[in-house]
Amino acid sequence: LPPSPHGSPRPLATPVVSTVKMVKQKHHTARNQSVKAHRNGIKRVKKHVYRSTKGTDPKFLRNQRYVQKGNKRALKKFKKAAAAKKA
Repeated sequence: LPPSPHGSPRPLATPVVSTVKMVKQKHHTARNQSVKAHRNGIKRVKKHVYRSTKGTDPKFLRNQRYVQKGNKRALKKFKKAAAAKKA
């Protein structure tokens, strides 16, 4: 047989037989995972009091500022009237 064009010293007709057996490996198991998770307790996601306004329309945010300021003024006025009514 002529030499292989890929530079291999052995002829292509000879089969390569490996005598070493591959080890079978366990890649993943779910054992003990739920025990670990429950050890400190599975907790709910904390809900924030105020949602982030990041990425919200600027025109809307500007209006919200005015609305909140107006609400504070109205609340002050209402409390003042209630105090005057009691006295």
